[in-house]
Amino acid sequence: MNTENYTDAHRIELNCVGCGHSVEFSLLDLNPETKLVCKECGKTYAFTPELADQIKRFSELLSTVYACRDLLGQASIGVKVKDEEIKVPYQLLLTRLNSLLSLKVNDQEMTFRFRVDPTAIFDKKTE
Repeated sequence: MNTENYTDAHRIELNCVGCGHSVEFSLLDLNPETKLVCKECGKTYAFTPELADQIKRFSELLSTVYACRDLLGQASIGVKVKDEEIKVPYQLLLTRLNSLLSLKVNDQEMTFRFRVDPTAIFDKKTE
């Protein structure tokens, strides 16, 4: 995959459940031994193999969206309102979305934010 406009895809943030501050980490460094520490409150985070797998698969989904960027510029999502269908361009939809993954960890929901600017997907024309 050409990562020229997708360089931040491996950067992920999670909101610390202790203090709410952002804890940033790299998908490239994610393994069972990875321990994250919140710089504000000192809370530590470890990743089970299942959690690491879910985060990696979501990242792969974002990579697939990037790989299909030439198709997405021509695609739309149809929303039916009463008897009328409104077509929302997929490209517009992506510019309004944040890439978030919410997972339940020890009975607590944690939100992971993938630091991908969806508008960067369409910045350059594809070959």
